[in-house]
Amino acid sequence: AGQGGSSQEKPDRFGMLGLLSVIRMVDENLTLVALGTDLTSLGLNLNASENLHETFVSPFVNNSASRTPEYNLPRCYYISPPALKTVFFQKFCDMTLFYIFYHFLTRPSDAPHLELRTSLVKYAYQELVSRGWHHQQEGNLWLKRAEGTNAVMYFDLNLMELRPFVPGQTG
Repeated sequence: AGQGGSSQEKPDRFGMLGLLSVIRMVDENLTLVALGTDLTSLGLNLNASENLHETFVSPFVNNSASRTPEYNLPRCYYISPPALKTVFFQKFCDMTLFYIFYHFLTRPSDAPHLELRTSLVKYAYQELVSRGWHHQQEGNLWLKRAEGTNAVMYFDLNLMELRPFVPGQTG
């Protein structure tokens, strides 16, 4: 009762009266958005036994999709990767070497990359040993005497950090 006459002249387009223009299909764009479109008008056979995504590319393309997409792989995909050089491992910090060692040692074995993983673990192991680290098979533990002291440090795999070694308290 408190509204002026202007609301009577222009009905609320988001209310029940606004729905009438959608139902009457006055505005073609509004009707398309609100009610959608008939998919068969786009060339889709909804009764087909095959999957629709295999034959329908886009509503903007007139022809049907080919079963195999046409593409050309760039030549760089056919180039073999460079050989792994052990000199790179000398540039890595100890933490990176530990990561390489444990990450590739514990990965599930997949045949195509087994040789590469084995090489990465071997080179990380060799570089850590050359830096004074000692690997204990029992407990899979890396130990090193701290420089200038008698203290022994170990690499804690769970925390990914160096910690003081106290026998019986590791891991």
